[in-house]
Amino acid sequence: MARDHGMIEPFEPGQVRSRAGERLVSFGTSSYGYDIRCSNEFKIFTNINSAIVDPKNFDANSFVDFRGEVCIIPPNSFALARTVEYFRIPRNVLTICLGKCVTGDTRVLDADSGAYRPIAAWGAARRTAALGPGGMRRARVSAFAAHGVKPVWRLTTHSGLSVTATANHPFLTPRGWVALADLDVGDELAAAVSAPFFGTVPLAAPERLGRLVRAQLQAGTLSAIPDAVFRAPRSDLARFFAAIMDTRWGEGLRATATAVDDLRHLATRLGYPCRTIREGREARLLMHEEARTRLANGTDGAEARESIAWDRIITIESAGEAPVYDIEVPGVHNFLANGLVVHNSTYARCGIIVNVTPFEPEWEGHVTLEFSNTSPLPAKIYANEGVAQVIFFEADEPCETSYKDRGGKYQGQKGVTLPKT
Repeated sequence: MARDHGMIEPFEPGQVRSRAGERLVSFGTSSYGYDIRCSNEFKIFTNINSAIVDPKNFDANSFVDFRGEVCIIPPNSFALARTVEYFRIPRNVLTICLGKCVTGDTRVLDADSGAYRPIAAWGAARRTAALGPGGMRRARVSAFAAHGVKPVWRLTTHSGLSVTATANHPFLTPRGWVALADLDVGDELAAAVSAPFFGTVPLAAPERLGRLVRAQLQAGTLSAIPDAVFRAPRSDLARFFAAIMDTRWGEGLRATATAVDDLRHLATRLGYPCRTIREGREARLLMHEEARTRLANGTDGAEARESIAWDRIITIESAGEAPVYDIEVPGVHNFLANGLVVHNSTYARCGIIVNVTPFEPEWEGHVTLEFSNTSPLPAKIYANEGVAQVIFFEADEPCETSYKDRGGKYQGQKGVTLPKT
């Protein structure tokens, strides 16, 4: 459609990642949607006139015009730009821009303290678990960003792992990084089977604590594993885990889904292979025979031969809308999210938020982009490189009234366009 009907001009049918040997922020047709480019025309916000930002009466003097290959946005400020591409949206298509993010309850490992916390509460943690060339490793986290409320989808795997994310968030598969929207039931994802990162705060009597927690889980008076357990050294964690898991249980340990997810994560740290069976609000943790043998022998865990295993998707379902978040992991550009290996987007990982309004049916023009620098440092935007991904929704039939029918005030816009009333 884009090539035949001039929907995107200029149109790039593939992904462009380099030019004359220079690495670029990729642009062009992606696994789901299209990665748009930013032109070299910018309007940088400045408040030297102490103006009020009023969308009904916007003062153009609040911007400084700039043209160049690299735009520097001041800390906690923003700039306007336009896309290289000129869009012509068909009457039966709606286009929106989405960041690549996961929901706030997605849990991420602090690889220094051992804490296992929701990404929304990431705080000042500096390293997390990520997949590198040599296997699972501690990787530096350089930025954290909240991206507001977005539509999200939940996928669940055969081994019981589950993540909720935006449609274009990439997951690692045997064929490379693939956006959630391009995944199907039966596809395989990379799941961690070993993440040997531990805390440094000793547990008092770990075996006794394990037996107490087991009794509380069985009685239904405890819904999650105490935070102190996650921060324990390897030896203490292994002793706690051995005490809480009765190796004679052929049916596994039954508890709340949250507690079982906690134990599944601890088992991954210790290198014990296992899987989760979800049963409503409860779940069961099933351990492989080899893991039960090692537990019975009182070892401190196992050295896994591989860092990941391929885990098959069993469900993908809409989860409505939710606040979403992202972290930047330089170099490896991935992290473990609820035990699955996920990627994230370049500018979002640096605290730069790209705001784009939906492209309505039969709208055409250059897209005006807003770059919000949420970081306390100056931020770079590169012209003629990828800045955001747009996705397209095709309706079964054309809309009754299009943007063109209404005579919208932004129809046919060219260049960077300021707010109109």
